[in-house]
Parts: sequence; C-alpha cells; structure tokens
Amino acid sequence: MKLEPGTGDGDAGPTVSLPIPQADLDDLPVSWEAATTYHRLKQRMPRHLREVVEARAIDEIISRARRLLRHTSRPSRAVEDRWPAEGALDLDATLDQPRPWRPEDLVVRRIEPREADVVAILDMSLSMTGDKIALVALAVAILRIKLERLAVVSFDSEAHPLVRVDETVPVREVVRRVLRVPAQGFTNIEAGLVAGRAALRAGRHRERVGIVMTDGVANMGADPVQAAGMMPRLHVVQVGPEEPQGVRACRGMAAAGRGRRYRAVLYTQLPAVVRQLVRECFGA
Repeated sequence: MKLEPGTGDGDAGPTVSLPIPQADLDDLPVSWEAATTYHRLKQRMPRHLREVVEARAIDEIISRARRLLRHTSRPSRAVEDRWPAEGALDLDATLDQPRPWRPEDLVVRRIEPREADVVAILDMSLSMTGDKIALVALAVAILRIKLERLAVVSFDSEAHPLVRVDETVPVREVVRRVLRVPAQGFTNIEAGLVAGRAALRAGRHRERVGIVMTDGVANMGADPVQAAGMMPRLHVVQVGPEEPQGVRACRGMAAAGRGRRYRAVLYTQLPAVVRQLVRECFGA
C-alpha cells in the first residue's frame, strides 16, 4: 500500500492506492481490443481498472501510429537564400544571375522544417462507436507525431476544443483527450468549423490549415460549406459510405476551403488516408 496526493476532486488529504490483483488485470482487454472497447467499458468500470485499460489503449494507438509512420519524415520545405546564408550552392540559379558576379549573387538552398498551424476537427456525434473512436484517435496521433503544432476540436451538437494550437501537449495526452470524448448529440459540422477557425486565430505561423474528418451528413447547424469558405485552408476527409448529402457537402467544403477531399470508405482506412494527406499536403 502507498499514499498518493489527493486528486483535487474534493479530497481532503492523500488517497490510498492499493495494488490491483493480477487476476483482475488478466481479465482486462489488451492491445487493440483495449482501444476499441475502452469507450464502451469506461462508464462501467471502477476508476483504477478504467485507468489501466485507458493506458493500454493509448499505448496501442501510439504504437500503431509510429509503425505507420516508420518511413516518413517531418514536414520540410526548400528555402532559397543568398550567400553568406547557410545552405548548399545552387549553381544553376547562380549562373542565371547577371554578370559580373559578386559574392552576394551566390544562390544557396537549404531544407528547413515546414512550420504550420493545423487544427483537426473531429466528428464525434452519437453514431461514433468504440472502434470508430479508436481509429479517429489513431488518425489524430499520426497528425500530432508529424506536425509540431496541432490543435484539436471535436463536435457533436456543439463544438468542444480539446487542444489549443499554442498548447504544447504530448501525443499521449492528445490521444487521451480524444478517447475521453463522449459520443453524443447531433452532427453540427458548421459549429466544428467555426471553432476550428477560432483555434487557428491563436496560431503564429503564416500557413494555417484545418482538417475535418466527417461523413458530411449534418443534421444540425447552418450550411457547413459557407463556414468552410471562412477557413484559411481546409482539407476534408470523408469517412463512411457514399451518401449523396455527405458527398455534396464534403466536395463543397473542400472547394470552398481551397483544399483537397480525401475518401475513407471504411473507418479502418482512415489512418492510412490521413497519413497520405500529411505526405501530399505537408511534404512529409
């Protein structure tokens, strides 16, 4: 037995942490099963067991994200500059300069990290089940591992900021916050986009991008296409079966947001589609 500080939820003093019997641990789900069942089990389990399943779910999600990203690099961009700035000599660009050449006419190029403020906007309405939420959390983990500054917003009937763009949050905590979102309410895509735009306003980089993951079938709120047009740039990942309303909305949002539309017919395809988006849109 050991004493631990109070949780801050009205505790007057330290709490007692008892070891969990091995038999109880053996009965808990592990690996991907922990990730897909956590959302269903978390309301039924005592806190000490719930925390074990949550930790296992997060471990598996991050492990899968890192395996998917094994051969990818951080987003970067080529920068052209003039000597004596750092970089490799670009002979062709230098020879294009008018003669006679001066030292400052030497053109150099270097590779720098590509800096962008990005917000992930997640559809977490009532239709989301445990396996879908686990796969959305996996997609967000991919974004957080690859992108230095990632805000996260979820939406159902209303929007709920989960991570600010100026907040330094480890990938583990980002995944935890996504897993803890309750699947509830209606689908108000417009509210998610408005909150995503507000999140990006707190950014400090010139490049600001939203990524919305949804089936596109809104049953609450105003037209999301109009809200998409207010985003600096918006990429759309349409998830789920083809629905005429959803197809029209997702195509319209991508066009209005001057971004791309990606398609994941099955939620199991979502992580790979998000990995493709990062590679194509951020050069990673």
